[in-house]
Amino acid sequence: MPRLIMHHGLTKSTFDASQLKKELENKHITFLPLDEQLALLDQLREFELGRFLLANKRLNGYWTSYIIIHGLKKEKLHPLERWILYHAPSVKATQERFKIFQKILQDKLEDGMKFISVPCGTMDDLLTLDYSEIKEMHLTGIDLDAIALELAQENAKNHHLTHVNFQDAWNLDIHEEYDILMSNGLNIYEFDDDKVTDLYKQFSKVLKPSGILIASFLTPPPTLSKESTWKNINTEDALKQKTIFSDIINAAWQVFRTEAETLNS
Repeated sequence: MPRLIMHHGLTKSTFDASQLKKELENKHITFLPLDEQLALLDQLREFELGRFLLANKRLNGYWTSYIIIHGLKKEKLHPLERWILYHAPSVKATQERFKIFQKILQDKLEDGMKFISVPCGTMDDLLTLDYSEIKEMHLTGIDLDAIALELAQENAKNHHLTHVNFQDAWNLDIHEEYDILMSNGLNIYEFDDDKVTDLYKQFSKVLKPSGILIASFLTPPPTLSKESTWKNINTEDALKQKTIFSDIINAAWQVFRTEAETLNS
């Protein structure tokens, strides 16, 4: 069994808690009382995932892998960390996205295929597939984060996969070479629809004429759009997530797009 990659991959390790508290005190529109928000801030400071989010306002490759796979294997979790992993709607959606992509990729998998992941992070989506019936397979991971590439390389070794290449820049000067391109975590940081469209156009050039693009996006919650596709959401959990990710952390991944907007990109 592959072992848990024990690297933290911190981009920033410090944050100004007093400044965060001042910002909360000065906010005029919030969903929870100030004392509850301050209590949540204090709790976030008590575990490593929370501290990373406060310092960086986003997830890197290591922590994305943690919320999808490795964190769910831990028996001892801080109560708020457990809530984030098991109840926060966007985190649960990310975990479900991983399972859906795994099924799609596994169903499409054939001998001699070439898959590419942009950005690859720790490349769990591709490296954890079942290749037992595959004689030849080529995987490529592209990421700007050198730490993510290091973790992905270690991940590949742990899964005993050898035909895996990594690049430390978005060198997409590739034409009609790949059968499947997979991308998660880019469009959720980009507000400019034209830039997202340009990104998808670059992706199309990388794929063979019969190639497939598999990408994800964040759909807006019901409070932001009448076209929201969210279903069976616990209102209390949604409000708590809004307080933690938006009001306290001010997470950078809050770019939402409807299904129609994405299909028109």
